[in-house]
Amino acid sequence: MSEKAKYALIACDVFNEELAVFGGEHPPWHRIEYLEMGLHDNPDNLRIEIQSAIIRLEKDPEIEVVVLAYGLCGNGLLGVRAMRCPLILPRAHDCVSILLGGMSPHNAVLKENPGTYFYSPGWVRGKRVPGPDREAHIRKVYDERYPDDEEMVNDLVEADSESFAHHNCAAYVDVSENANAENYCKECAQHLGWQFRRLQGDAAMLQDLIQGNWAEARYLTVPSGHSITLKGHSELTSVLL
Repeated sequence: MSEKAKYALIACDVFNEELAVFGGEHPPWHRIEYLEMGLHDNPDNLRIEIQSAIIRLEKDPEIEVVVLAYGLCGNGLLGVRAMRCPLILPRAHDCVSILLGGMSPHNAVLKENPGTYFYSPGWVRGKRVPGPDREAHIRKVYDERYPDDEEMVNDLVEADSESFAHHNCAAYVDVSENANAENYCKECAQHLGWQFRRLQGDAAMLQDLIQGNWAEARYLTVPSGHSITLKGHSELTSVLL
């Protein structure tokens, strides 16, 4: 596959800051489409949104490849299909793996402390991370969803808070040196009574993805007519439809 092939990039909005920096004034992609962050909370929705974006982008005859700035993301990419254009995506668990440079450093952090919760500039911007603003964000979401059931909303907000009970460390990973986001992560750690940890990000995986350096060991190529699947528990592969 030519490194000069015109490609479209489908990216989670969590990477907005990083791609703005790495893309520069003259981005290497032909087109880019951002999808809402947090879609992995419902993997079926993530799968539908990515597949719909692929279909839209493949209608552009100039596009030769579709690149996905996504990892496995809660199995939300399983079953996503390539029709006319091959797909390229990182061999990664999720955005944290990508920002850390791969699955190995991600796994190492979790092995050292399974109670680690990861923060990044994108997640901080979305105010979805555990911290002083999350409860208000979650309550607003559920108020809109269940406007006539205050008791249910209260129960759901409480359940959300309890879901973080096993965490004890706010780990900030960044490849763009966003001091404001890092400071907010520190505030979250203090608010929750957690340890704060600054992790060294590795921009290479994201940069190589957008520059077309798609080495097989780090990136999966899904040929047209194939769909994304798993080999074993976490290794991404593809299968002929």
